[in-house]
This record gives sequence, structure tokens and C-alpha cells, in this order.
Amino acid sequence: MDAKKDLKPKVKRKKKKILRDTSRVITCLHIPDGAQRISKIIQRVVDLPDTMAEDLLAQIMLDFSKRHRDIKRVFGLHLNKVKDYIPRDTVLSETKRALIGAYFTMEYSIESAALFNPSIVPHPDQSHLDKGSLRFIMSLRATGEGHLSSIVFRSGLLDQDNTILFDPISDYVETPDLQLDPVYDRHLFQLKLNEMTAGNEITAHLLNQLPENFTYNEL
Repeated sequence: MDAKKDLKPKVKRKKKKILRDTSRVITCLHIPDGAQRISKIIQRVVDLPDTMAEDLLAQIMLDFSKRHRDIKRVFGLHLNKVKDYIPRDTVLSETKRALIGAYFTMEYSIESAALFNPSIVPHPDQSHLDKGSLRFIMSLRATGEGHLSSIVFRSGLLDQDNTILFDPISDYVETPDLQLDPVYDRHLFQLKLNEMTAGNEITAHLLNQLPENFTYNEL
């Protein structure tokens, strides 16, 4: 028997492990059940003495700023979600406005349950690398509390010796801003439909009624 025919490439398992990190958290809007509870929370903040409100917000900022890059902006966004419950003709200081937003903000640990399903692709930027090295982007499925899933990303380098070197991870985890009414290119939209085998005479007719650049609402 020819010994060469029995030779097979071996897969060598690396010692590097990607582990979940329960300290990686994002902010979420927290709305308690019942409009009455929302109003009560807001009223309690409204009734606080100014000095107490300032002390509370200072402590919250001290705690949250370590984990979130622009937490005051988040408080402002969450305040807007409950602003209709603020009593009419109520004048709020910036401190109390931020404090109300804070009371309707919660943290969510995105990797508390698991971090798995890695998928790796070459990075679009392969400049300034040593010969035989490859820069990559890796996506993973992160599962958090309540088994809600997120997609998280890592980047790194695979050198000529097949050693995996991960880039440092940011101290902050952020969610993307949703663009609720993006502009679409009609030609690219049609190509994508065809790629998904979803294009037909009906979709072609409908797309022909749209301008070359259209919004979701127009669609």
C-alpha cells in the first residue's frame, strides 16, 4: 500500500478560547406595566428637592459612565418615550429630565447565557500587513438574559504561522441607531430580489412605478 495515500491534513485545535463576558452590557428602555406606574415614577422625581435630584443623578452618572460612552444621551432618548406622562405646565430642570430618563433605563447583559456560532471573513482592509498575514472580521451570536440573541463582532489577525491574534475589545458595547426610512436604489433592490429568487413580473411592475431612489414609505 502506498503510504502517501494515507496522509491526510490534520486539523489542529488552537488553545485560544472566546469566552462570554457577563459584564458587557447595553442600555434598554424599561417601561413598567400600567400607565399609572409610569406617572407615579415621574411624579416622584418631580417632587424631589433639587439638591437630592442632583445627588442622585451624580451617583447614577458615576455608576453608569464606566460602562456606557454617552449615557446622558440615552437618558434623553428614554425621557422622550415617556414625556407624554409628564404633567402639563411642569417645568423640569436638566437634572430632573435626565433623572426621569434614568429611571426608565435598564441594563442588559448581552453575553450572560452564551457566546457561540463564530463566522469569519477577510477584513476589507488588508493594508500594512506582513507577508502571509490576513486581517479578519468575526461575527458571533451572543445570547443574554431571557435568551435574546444579538450579533457581536471581533476583529483580529491571522499570521503566517496560523496564530490567531484578536484585537482588544472596547470597554463599551453599543447598539446601532435604526434608520427607519432609508433610501433604496431601485436597480440594486431589483438585483437583490433576483438574487433571492424573489423577483418576478409583479415585482418588476411595482418597481417600475418607483423613482430610481425611493424610501420604505414609498415602497
